[in-house]
Amino acid sequence: MGCVFGAFNANDSYFKDIQKSVWEIYSTNELDYKKWNSLNFIVQLDNGYFLSPKGGFTIEDLPDFPNEPKRIDIAGLEECIIEAFFLQETARPFIEEPWETITIEQKITFEDELNKEIGLANTSFFDIFKSNKAKHILADFKFSALCKYGSSDDILFGIEKQGFDKQLAVIHLTWKGKPELENFPKIIFYKDLDEFKYLRMYPDKVEWEY
Repeated sequence: MGCVFGAFNANDSYFKDIQKSVWEIYSTNELDYKKWNSLNFIVQLDNGYFLSPKGGFTIEDLPDFPNEPKRIDIAGLEECIIEAFFLQETARPFIEEPWETITIEQKITFEDELNKEIGLANTSFFDIFKSNKAKHILADFKFSALCKYGSSDDILFGIEKQGFDKQLAVIHLTWKGKPELENFPKIIFYKDLDEFKYLRMYPDKVEWEY
């Protein structure tokens, strides 16, 4: 694990929905984790990659200097992510055609749909207690949509579960908007970004070009 920092180029949603909470943290020196997590704060690199650091983010945005450049500190990144994206002189795209980077709005849409398909959306404790259906294999994972395969419904997700040694999964969303049948949506796991590139992305690129 490692830490990085850099210039933070905030979008309109940050100034509208998040900045006030950041200023509250600076003024009170207290962090309401439940409130902060509910803001769904997301950081995307210039090359399109979405970060999911285990140690979280610290934003240098002081209320007394609202127009000053902002800095972000990111803690708990895998070494392979640091080597791939932060030790290069240029911010190259992290994927190649026909794979495409996605917007934050698409990311949220893909994650919401996956939650529905694996039965986690709008599920109460009593629904779980009453159900005899086995939990989906992804039910105990944290996941983050990263990119998509052209016009298909194959989405690359970053995944995390204690004791599980795979970091990525390509999931074929069905867009039914509700819990799927057993063995759906289809999932292929990958150890890391390099394995995904060599086993899936590069073969897709060759097929797409020829």
